[in-house]
Amino acid sequence: MKLDLLKTGFKIPTLLTEIPHEVLDGIETEIIGEYFKQTRIATQPTIKSVLQELITDDNRQTIKAFTDQFKNAKELDLAQQQIALFKIRSQASRKVIEKIYTLQDQEGTEKDIEILYDRLTELKHRKEDQLQLPINAKHWEELQKSEEEEIMLHIDWFKNNNVPIKKKVLYSFIATTNGGKTILKTWFAHELIKTGSNVLYLAQEEPREDTIRRIHQSTLDLTEHQYRKQTENGFEDVGKRFNEESEKEGYGNLYVVEWPGIKISRIRQYLNDHQKQHNETIDALIIDYGKLVETDNAKASKQEWERIGLIFKELKELAMKENVAVITSIQLNRESSKDLVEKGLTADLFDVAGAYEATHHVNYVWAVRLQYPDIEVDVEPENPNQIKGIYPLTVQKQKYGDLRKGDWMQFQWLSSHRLLQRDVPEIEIPEI
Repeated sequence: MKLDLLKTGFKIPTLLTEIPHEVLDGIETEIIGEYFKQTRIATQPTIKSVLQELITDDNRQTIKAFTDQFKNAKELDLAQQQIALFKIRSQASRKVIEKIYTLQDQEGTEKDIEILYDRLTELKHRKEDQLQLPINAKHWEELQKSEEEEIMLHIDWFKNNNVPIKKKVLYSFIATTNGGKTILKTWFAHELIKTGSNVLYLAQEEPREDTIRRIHQSTLDLTEHQYRKQTENGFEDVGKRFNEESEKEGYGNLYVVEWPGIKISRIRQYLNDHQKQHNETIDALIIDYGKLVETDNAKASKQEWERIGLIFKELKELAMKENVAVITSIQLNRESSKDLVEKGLTADLFDVAGAYEATHHVNYVWAVRLQYPDIEVDVEPENPNQIKGIYPLTVQKQKYGDLRKGDWMQFQWLSSHRLLQRDVPEIEIPEI
């Protein structure tokens, strides 16, 4: 199988770059290296020209043995190439796992093990990508299936403007420091499960209990004061009422976890494992703060803006490969945040500064600016409809629906952590 790939690779050079180095022995590695060296000066190197350059008195017997085997190898058609590559990548993965086990008991090998895990992830992704087949434009049934992978939230601003939450798409908020981005994403999580969608929520800047508390509050219309009072002796009563409401309204499931610093490949693995173990698909992944997950790139730059760009690139790839909607946020630095807050301005894409690269991978971006009311809040601890603040959401980048850059809507943030749309009257423009 391996020699068949090598022989075919002399006719299709790109195939040689697809063979994992873990399965190659010394002479095979030298042959591939010499082949590409000769391509700089020859149009089509042959196995004969390559072996002539490599042969020495010391390796003559080895090369002769290789030549005898190479003669009996066969050239593969496209389907055979794909099957052979899939099998050989499985072999390479096993070899990497064996190396990891060997190194685990040795001191000072943490960095080497980390590199091997990254290589294992890369091999896994290459195998998965191989399995994806092209869609024929004539197969309209597949296109219809793709169109069904949309979630229409029960938010008038989105519904009236045909803005869905699409699977395979990356969404993000731009927020100032302490701009209330966690409240917004909890609201999104609640709105998503209300549609029957299943959500995985990564709580990175607070305990997961706080995220679940806000979901319970929003569902049962409770203030924080009421929630604390009703859970003094345990969560059974509130939990049962939440479950009853979820059952009655057909809510999806919400899974909340604290995974600070988790690698994106591990998130992908969890999504696959969840599907197998629970026979249930995760429809949306909400990451409280995109900066707090880690890239799988072993050679990631130490420059923060480059690291964030890589993270968002991999989140986009995760969304597409795992057929899941991904929602996260980018936070402006303190200096930019202070300037915008003092001037009462809404952030633009260009205000993201070093992390501007990240926005290239995001399909839909909302800018957020939390405004607090002039009145004193929390004076009515039993009133779930007391306004705690105003969230104006401004579209800064869009690819779906009828809203355009600059369109905005205000939402009232209530003591129950619900957000209600606050319709703003249109401004009359005088005729000129």
